[in-house]
Amino acid sequence: MNHNTSILRIGLTSPFTTVMIICSAALLSGCSTVVTYQPNLPPGPERKPGYPIPVYTQDKTVPRPCELIGTVSISGGYFTMRGGSAEEETERIIKIAWKKGADVARVKLVQDPGFTSASYSMEAQLLRYADTWETIPISMQSFTNYLDSHQKKLDPIEGIWEATGTNPHRIGIIRDRFQPGRDFVGFIINTTDPTWHKGYKKIDIQRGPQPGGYILDYYLEDFSKAETTVLLGQSSRFRLNMPTTDEDADIITYTRESP
Repeated sequence: MNHNTSILRIGLTSPFTTVMIICSAALLSGCSTVVTYQPNLPPGPERKPGYPIPVYTQDKTVPRPCELIGTVSISGGYFTMRGGSAEEETERIIKIAWKKGADVARVKLVQDPGFTSASYSMEAQLLRYADTWETIPISMQSFTNYLDSHQKKLDPIEGIWEATGTNPHRIGIIRDRFQPGRDFVGFIINTTDPTWHKGYKKIDIQRGPQPGGYILDYYLEDFSKAETTVLLGQSSRFRLNMPTTDEDADIITYTRESP
């Protein structure tokens, strides 16, 4: 007599016993939530917990060129407790992204709980930036020397600016025409955001048609670009209303530091 026949006969005499045996078999065979990882490239250095990982849906474009590290798949087994949320599974994906040294997660599939899956099923690609972000090769000492020696010739937008907002930081703005259509460049001096390093370009700036006005290509926390204009004149402050990665607005106020 085979094992399946034994279960069938018990089921005929006690339906409850049948359910218990099937559930036990399901647990032993791993029918709970399953997480699998398929590598494509060697992982990078592990990220610290809390490192910001932008998460994009399939219809969104990642703003920087990337290479695929690997793919995470999460499936909810039929016999798991029904519930959970896409947010919970996304957090699980982010934790794996930290361990693999990823920069970005791109969700390729989200399946709601249903007859074949009691929990959310998701598939996401873990990506690593494949380009080199422009870095302004100037030391803080050289920059302050430049500001001191050019005091009478500085443009109103040149100097050291401190930003308040979701991610406080300091930038330097200096005359720079090495890129077509650019008159000035803003670069990171220091920041609390670990994805942005000292010297990273933060703003491409060109003069606007109106005196005292500027056109800014501003790079957000996930390196996507937002264009805006600023009418500075001789003011020591300007304000930007910028979208964030969760599509809310962030008011960023830049105040020039006194020389």
